[in-house]
Amino acid sequence: MPAWMFDSVVLIDYYRNRPAVIPYFEMVLNQEATAAFSTITELELWQGIRPGEEERHEAMLALLERVPLDGAIARRAGQLRQQIGLRQLSLPDAAIAASADLTGRTLLTRNTRDFEPLRALMDVEFYSGDPGR
Repeated sequence: MPAWMFDSVVLIDYYRNRPAVIPYFEMVLNQEATAAFSTITELELWQGIRPGEEERHEAMLALLERVPLDGAIARRAGQLRQQIGLRQLSLPDAAIAASADLTGRTLLTRNTRDFEPLRALMDVEFYSGDPGR
């Protein structure tokens, strides 16, 4: 059974009804997969919530497992940044990736620019934001 860590862009694409992410959410809803999010993702999402979206946001987050930051994730995030390069992997992205890595989940994202270098170090799955691809 797939176990994903949803990057922030996955949840943003869901809010925007982008077709490419719908199958992942359907698998979670049908209990064919599990999914989680980092508290860093939650922070990134809350800063962009528009008035009136709070209830939908909370309902969506309730479907997923929240992975709080802890010392082990902080350490792994630092290691990933050292391995990839401080300029190539942002601190928030490193924390999200570390959360996936330490919980044994595959990081799901369409953000190839920031996460492609991690493929050599951990499980990363990319989906296309373009429904025609």
